[in-house]
Amino acid sequence: MSESHDPGVPGPGVDVPLFVQHVEEILDQALRELAAQPSILVALDFDGVLAPLVDDPAESRIVPAAVEALARLDALPGVHVALISGREATSLVSLAEVPVGTRIVGSHGAQRGHVGLSPNQLPELVTEPLALTDEQAALRAETLRETTDLAARYEGAWVETKPASVVVHSRQCTPEDAAALTDAVLAGPATRPGLRVQEGKSVVELAVVHATKGDAVAELRADVAPQAVLFAGDDVTDEDAFAVLEPQDVGIKVGGGTTAAGYRVADPEEMAAVLLRLLELREAV
Repeated sequence: MSESHDPGVPGPGVDVPLFVQHVEEILDQALRELAAQPSILVALDFDGVLAPLVDDPAESRIVPAAVEALARLDALPGVHVALISGREATSLVSLAEVPVGTRIVGSHGAQRGHVGLSPNQLPELVTEPLALTDEQAALRAETLRETTDLAARYEGAWVETKPASVVVHSRQCTPEDAAALTDAVLAGPATRPGLRVQEGKSVVELAVVHATKGDAVAELRADVAPQAVLFAGDDVTDEDAFAVLEPQDVGIKVGGGTTAAGYRVADPEEMAAVLLRLLELREAV
């Protein structure tokens, strides 16, 4: 792109609706083609894609412009919205501020459900049951014991429990301690047979159910039967999803790092701009 052309999306701190027209030209063309399809699936990771990464996952908040964009996209005919996250699905629904009916895939694909309403008219997860075998439950319990012992040696480290996995978090550790803890986990409990090990940004997840975000995209595609899929992710675990995208799909990497995605934006603010641009294009169809 020459200097006379639109330089792309401005950085953080700029009001998203004001720069929705600044989506990079090559990505804008892909969004035009996506918006013209009769039926589309918009599948998104949460942390680092819709919400900036923070030290305490409970403090994560979705970018306001993304809330608006997803609500309006979901209301349009032929648009299906899904979240595919490493988070436990119930906590994801409590934070995400997405429309009722949004399909939810948590724990990197191990949990399935959708957003419903409680008797108090608050969003809640309507979940599909996840049952572990006795062997899987025992493996998860032993993995939790070992990882908890390791995390206790490093200030700032903690272990999260999910229905089918345990996750060692090191974002609040010093870089040296984070590296040492990760090495210890990979050399110790991660070597147990039957575990699927996934490294992410300052996390190592040890799962007893072998599911990936690629599996989740494939299953959502089969369920929804869209003509095209948009998937956006920021972490190495999202590469499984990018790998199963088809030529008519749009894969967007949020942030830095090597990726199989065809397009890239810098941060959740820019991703919100992309969603608003898709909304604009879809409303014109």
